Amino acid sequence: MPFSTYRYDLVQSVEGVDTESWNAVCGPERNAYLDLRFLRAVENSFAKEASFWYLIIRNELGQPIACTCFTKYLVDSVLMAPQVIQNAMAGVRKLWPSFLKYPIMLCGIPVSTCHHQLAIADNADMSRVLVTLNTVAEKLARESGCHLISFKEFPPEAAVHMDALKEQGFLWARSVVAYSLKGDYSSFDEYYDSRSKPRRAKIRKTLKKLEAAGVTCEERSGGEGVEDLFTDDVHRLYMNVLNRAQVKFETIPADFFRELARQLPEETTFTLFRKEGRIVGFCCGLRGEEQHNMLFCGLDYSLNADAELYFNILYRGLGHGLVPGVKVVHIGAAADEFKQHIGCVGESMSIYVRAVGAVRHFLLKQVFGFLFDTKPLPVAAPAVPMVEEKEPIEVRRAA
Repeated sequence: MPFSTYRYDLVQSVEGVDTESWNAVCGPERNAYLDLRFLRAVENSFAKEASFWYLIIRNELGQPIACTCFTKYLVDSVLMAPQVIQNAMAGVRKLWPSFLKYPIMLCGIPVSTCHHQLAIADNADMSRVLVTLNTVAEKLARESGCHLISFKEFPPEAAVHMDALKEQGFLWARSVVAYSLKGDYSSFDEYYDSRSKPRRAKIRKTLKKLEAAGVTCEERSGGEGVEDLFTDDVHRLYMNVLNRAQVKFETIPADFFRELARQLPEETTFTLFRKEGRIVGFCCGLRGEEQHNMLFCGLDYSLNADAELYFNILYRGLGHGLVPGVKVVHIGAAADEFKQHIGCVGESMSIYVRAVGAVRHFLLKQVFGFLFDTKPLPVAAPAVPMVEEKEPIEVRRAA
């Protein structure tokens, strides 16, 4: 017997959200990406290219039991496919520029956080929640002209429950491997002391290269003038990194960083690198309860060889998260080898995709394996002994 949907509230702006109900569900989740201030920063900065909805699901007593947001966003599926597919599609795009570009309804936001934006209370019926989510997603997709629906991105412990979406026609795929450094370190120095002797030598060498190249580093919270410091020139440093990425889901606008600093002045962290007064690199992060999230970075690659700027950005950004009370630092995707060597553990994220309409969904199933990675999830990547690192080709996130 099919499950009935729960009742729900749906609004089109973060300003219309019932804050008390939202926080009642999202607060215990300790998910910094469900903070309404963070979502406001996303909504404000992506207003020209995305539409947003905020959903609160309630039980029969009217109590909130689940919260999430939905986004209509134009996706270029070729840029998310493996490089061999991107190369094969290059010729097609010359004749048909919009080929495989389509609006998609996301359960989540158009920002690669390596995490999801879905909170579900313990007393909720998971099956009914997923039926409700699917019902709302399809309704919004049809009304807004979206061809696909996607739920993203879920770590293994959450994917166990989200796999029930397959019963509603969703196709599963692996997304990025997200890395985290776990441990109760009160400072970067304490983390440094915990490393092996060869690793400490490598870290010292990297830090000294930055100093020898005449690059200085400063740390600020978002409220310490970052909104004004983050100019379009600084944003181009992020674009340098994005342009090297093999897989590109979104382009973060400059206003996102400014809005992040404005909306979360105490919770956001910005590590800035200067040479002769000019900002040549940065890393931004978001501090949550007992966790720190490294978000995006940018750098001037002309200084990378002499200053090891990329690795210094990661170390300094990591250091900004290693403070008393923080139990885990989420460092994001890409640069797999480097992150494993510095003690991080990787988890493969899961996404779920369904086309709107029977014909589209049939066609999607025929090409899904070419566009997405459907190999079974691997065991979490462990830390491995040190080897000499080379700068990774794909450095999409600051982490």
